Amino acid sequence: MFFFGKKESGIINNFMKHLDAVEETLETFGEFMDAYLDGREDFEELALKTVEAESKADRLRRETETMMYSGAFLPNFRGDLLGLIESVDVIADRAETVARLVNLQRTQFPADIRGDIRKQVGVSIKTYKALKRAIKKMFEDVEEAAKCIVETENLEHQEDDIEWELIKKLFSLDVDRAVKLEVREIIGLIGDIADLSEDASDRVEIIILKRRV
Repeated sequence: MFFFGKKESGIINNFMKHLDAVEETLETFGEFMDAYLDGREDFEELALKTVEAESKADRLRRETETMMYSGAFLPNFRGDLLGLIESVDVIADRAETVARLVNLQRTQFPADIRGDIRKQVGVSIKTYKALKRAIKKMFEDVEEAAKCIVETENLEHQEDDIEWELIKKLFSLDVDRAVKLEVREIIGLIGDIADLSEDASDRVEIIILKRRV
């Protein structure tokens, strides 16, 4: 379905590096959340590593976009691909935001929901990884890409169920309302990782449909 020249292949290769950098950001974020919830002393170091990983992803995103503005790809596909790159980059931004906020606020996660928070983080990261597979398969095997899109959607729905059950559990606890509201904000931001991944998978689906026409 996709036939590209040397210039285009170089851009795609850079985009793949960007996808890897976003995954690195999310995995480091997951390590940060584990450390923070466990009360380990290295959580601040992991928060910084999350910020650094996001900066790397952002740099690769800018490099890829600059390469694309040189005139590679047909205009309609270029616009679709630029939109996809931007939508993927926002996912890393969200993970960085959560790491910064939790580290800055010293968010007090009630003990009763810490396991649920870990589960939410884990499923959110899995949702991105399914998206990443969909994007890579988009250039190789569109049928497999379609399967990965469905997997992304299913994981996002799974995360959504976890998120709402977690919120209900949070507000049933006998803790200060200010703590509940602060934790509720963090839960929503973690959920955005899965939501944004599904949004990006919708873009992949549109690209595939356009190429089939």
